[in-house]
Amino acid sequence: MASLIESQDSAPDASAVPAPTTFTLVNHSFSFLASKKNNELLTKWNLLPDLKVARFRSSTHIKKGDVTSLTSLVRSFVNDPAVGATLGTSSVEDITGVSVTPLSCSVLNMNFFDAVTTDNEVVTSTDLIRACMDETFDGITIQDKLREMLVNPDSENCHLFEEGQKKEWIYHLLKLVCVGGAMCQAEDKFAEYKEVTKAIYKDTVSVQKSAKTGKVEITSACFQVDEWGGKDELWKKNSVHNKYYVVVDPGAGIVNVVYKPFVPFW
Repeated sequence: MASLIESQDSAPDASAVPAPTTFTLVNHSFSFLASKKNNELLTKWNLLPDLKVARFRSSTHIKKGDVTSLTSLVRSFVNDPAVGATLGTSSVEDITGVSVTPLSCSVLNMNFFDAVTTDNEVVTSTDLIRACMDETFDGITIQDKLREMLVNPDSENCHLFEEGQKKEWIYHLLKLVCVGGAMCQAEDKFAEYKEVTKAIYKDTVSVQKSAKTGKVEITSACFQVDEWGGKDELWKKNSVHNKYYVVVDPGAGIVNVVYKPFVPFW
């Protein structure tokens, strides 16, 4: 590692190239995975055993608002050998061709979930999820209005969450949890989905109290990698249900990854 203090007798080397960012796997236990009930639910929803959640430490620290540098860090993360070994992915030759989409990470109030109970159209006041006619979307069979709303862009209920809300990390987690895998055994009530989503969210974002306002704020920045799930190096099968999220705590140099490849029933 280069010294932060240069000798007065030595001049800076103008040709020096910054060391590439490296990522080290951290032996970290996520609380939501330590719960027997959560493991049973994630298995029931066909998210386990394919769901992979891991924490890495980055050799580079970046300011939260520096989206360009954070995007570059995420691309470096995707191609890092330690990351690939953990997720079972390969390096992408043209990494600039991989989409890296910034998501919002600002939700602190769990009233965010109230949208699904609007007018009792999707979830009733007694927490029951309304059923619908069977439909299949890209290999996943849907039998209720909640999951249909989350996967069908033309759903009559897609307006319940505003466009800004759909760009929130917690919304993407809700969709991941509710839609599940090809063999998902869906819930009749919303509560289980809500609690597991909250648990993963709290486990993957960092918060601190603002010195200026005294209020709690989220310090993490979240990104979705390969939004349409089509990069062969990252997936065994191309699918819009492939999910790859990177959550960075820039100041602390902590990177959490949530990775779920779609495994078709047939």
